[in-house]
Amino acid sequence: MKKLLLFVVLLVAGLGQYGCSKDDKEQLDPKPEPVRLDKDTVSNWLFKRSFRITDAWRFNGNDSVDVFKQDTLLRVFANAAFLNFFISNGSGQLMFHSGTEFPNREIPGVARTFSLNIRIYLPTEMNMSWDEERGTLAIETMRTSTYFPMIVPGKKGYLDPGSFNVKMSQKQAPLAAIKPSMRFIFEDDDPKLGKVTYKITMKPLYEYYREPYQQVFASFVMFP
Repeated sequence: MKKLLLFVVLLVAGLGQYGCSKDDKEQLDPKPEPVRLDKDTVSNWLFKRSFRITDAWRFNGNDSVDVFKQDTLLRVFANAAFLNFFISNGSGQLMFHSGTEFPNREIPGVARTFSLNIRIYLPTEMNMSWDEERGTLAIETMRTSTYFPMIVPGKKGYLDPGSFNVKMSQKQAPLAAIKPSMRFIFEDDDPKLGKVTYKITMKPLYEYYREPYQQVFASFVMFP
């Protein structure tokens, strides 16, 4: 009986030590703080820079769908419309200008080249504002545009803070192990699927050539 009591005491003591060591471990390994962006930094790096949508995915539970493969018309728009951020102090409007891709015969390495109309900017009818709670840029669709007929008013999204990787120059970008990009997240209620999440990736374009006195067209490069 005494041996049984001794065994129980030792067992309880061991469990107590295990519990303490686990608590201590949790205290030593706290969950990382969520990434928060600086309003001025985001504004400065996005201001009037051109971006191309490279992919768009819809997530519903464990299922994922390439939106561009599901709706090929969206891919056509994404190939022809290049987004431009008219942003100041964390707020502004998302505009776009037209462009086309042409074969890259000038930029060494893996790169894609485009000719953009830099004179005319058209509205997407999407406004930007700063989300203090998330510490990132928020975006909202205001109305359907004749230029962007796929826009549905009242949809809200935000720049994924952990994806903001555009703080590099044209010289730095091709040398980076992870090429510059950023991702916007939109959450929605689909009438058939229920709650879904859209993740849209954009990559910056860098102007590398413009003919003297040219005010309409310029050549840009993107590093995939």
